[in-house]
Amino acid sequence: MKAQQDKDDIIRKLREEIDLLNRDLDDIDDENEQLKQENKTLLKVVGQLTR
Repeated sequence: MKAQQDKDDIIRKLREEIDLLNRDLDDIDDENEQLKQENKTLLKVVGQLTR
């Protein structure tokens, strides 16, 4: 009984950790997309300045 409870606790903790990692990944994906857009804008401005 105790062993099963321990396994269930470990599974619960691992699921919580996976949820946190997935949220972090979503945040990183959002930040990456924003940085891509900023980079595109900067490249466009630099291109206009060097003409």
